Amino acid sequence: MSGSTISMGRYLFERIKELGTEHILGVPGDFNLTLLDEIYKVPGLKWVGCCNELNGAYAADGYTRIKGSPAALITTYAVGELSAMNGVAGAFAEHAGMIHIVGMPARQMQKNRVMLHHTMAPNMDHSIYIQMAAPIRQDHAFLMEDSTMAEDIDRVIVSCVQSRLPVYIYVPADVVSVQLDAKRLETPLNTQITNPDSKTEDRIVEEILDLIGKAENPTILADIIALRHGGSQLTKQLAEVTQFPSYSTPLSKGIIDETKPYYNGCFNGRVSFPGVADGLESSDLVLNIGPLLSDSNTGGFTRYIKPENVVRLGHDFCQIREETFDGFHFLPILKRIVAELESQPQKFNLPRQSAKPKVEPPVLNKSTSGTIEQSFVWQRLGKFLKADDILLAESGTAQFGMPDSTFPSNTRYITQIFWSSIGFTVGACFGALIAAKELKHSGRVVLIVGEGSLQMTVQEIGSYIRYGFKPIIFVINNDGYAIERAIHGPEQGYNDVSMLWDHQKMLEFFGAREETGIKGKSRSAKTVEELEDILTDEDFASGKEIQLCEIFMGKYDYPWRLSEQINVAKERMKQAAAASGAASVTG
Repeated sequence: MSGSTISMGRYLFERIKELGTEHILGVPGDFNLTLLDEIYKVPGLKWVGCCNELNGAYAADGYTRIKGSPAALITTYAVGELSAMNGVAGAFAEHAGMIHIVGMPARQMQKNRVMLHHTMAPNMDHSIYIQMAAPIRQDHAFLMEDSTMAEDIDRVIVSCVQSRLPVYIYVPADVVSVQLDAKRLETPLNTQITNPDSKTEDRIVEEILDLIGKAENPTILADIIALRHGGSQLTKQLAEVTQFPSYSTPLSKGIIDETKPYYNGCFNGRVSFPGVADGLESSDLVLNIGPLLSDSNTGGFTRYIKPENVVRLGHDFCQIREETFDGFHFLPILKRIVAELESQPQKFNLPRQSAKPKVEPPVLNKSTSGTIEQSFVWQRLGKFLKADDILLAESGTAQFGMPDSTFPSNTRYITQIFWSSIGFTVGACFGALIAAKELKHSGRVVLIVGEGSLQMTVQEIGSYIRYGFKPIIFVINNDGYAIERAIHGPEQGYNDVSMLWDHQKMLEFFGAREETGIKGKSRSAKTVEELEDILTDEDFASGKEIQLCEIFMGKYDYPWRLSEQINVAKERMKQAAAASGAASVTG
């Protein structure tokens, strides 16, 4: 960098690099090409091309979940940004914020409303697509004024880091070379989380500590917002110093070390293993850190925790029993609570052993031979995992099956049970692989995806191979959309997918073959014995080359959690219909 000014494009990427980012994701298009040139001027930054914008957004989501800081995604005007929108919306729903940068037509063309390609009609307002993204972003900057560009870039990046929600930066093609004050880069961005009122924060901390000291049967329920907002380590410390019975949710599995004696299981209301819901809901103090109360993360809203027994620590509120403090972030509060407990454990009678025995997960299926069943495969795949693995479980049977398993220590888990966009994990795995590379992560990356979901986003497996990544891929082949069959229309044609694909040749097609010098191996299992041979093969488990295992299961065989979740939903629908009918009669 020379002189007192710097191009807008380079300023933007220098700020992104400041977050620790080493790779920029995206898809080139004519309105972002000169902006992409600026990436190569920033030492330590590299461009990574995705196969399409939707997969790029999924990859940015997966990167953010593993890296803990937001990914940067670049698309082009209209066709690119709109293609990415579903993936951005999923990141908004599950707090996996990204910086989405959109290359736009030059400012004068926008002002003149020129009927360019990617517009839709004569005299169209070129900013119409900016309006479309409004519900799925926390903040945005439309870089039309030279004098405010640097300030707007800084503001939006800080907003992304603090909110953990997506933000947009819209870059007209002619502003890439606009010169900005380079001295601003000498002042790091302030991304620290602070609460609006220190006295109220003091009160919140004191009241929670008082409740911890008085509780007879306290528990910890660690949910996904704790992980997304940078509270994973603090949550682990809280569990370790207190040793209160601790629980995860379907979205947050792995946040509590599941090998610890105080881990009591995955809590999902009625859709939990026996003893899990009873153990948590009978507690006189539930420390619920980072709640996300969606249907699929609460067993169809069947979690019954008494308001007078719960402390909820969210990203935009804190609730102590029945009193809510809006606008307060859990992170500074949890940091203070953990510090106090660690410095004075005797004062709070810590660590405190539970009077109740640990809830042990039942073994659902002890098969040693025969066909592979849902009740068997998930706990068996759980045993295949190793400490420090990154695991991705696709929307569908995988995300309802994997909670049956017990994770090794430090398992990083990605699933999307709230937004539930099928095909998400194929793109997200690409982002997770990139983040793992940046972090020099020593563990494996394991992807579990159904053959139906795979058909949505399969192209990105080519990117794994193109960039030298070596995940272990399990393709669950059960002849169609199993989760949809379980919900409705098990024999209807709309739940079918093409069964003409040959997954055993997929890695070869995408580039892992002899003439490219890239090694890969594909195998399949239709029986327990065949699966056991694969899972116990040291070469397969090593992660030294990209590997694929196709697992065949019954078309109408579903995980028990999926079936129970559907039963809960149907019961609620019947109750709602009965209540509506009664209201119409009395009305």
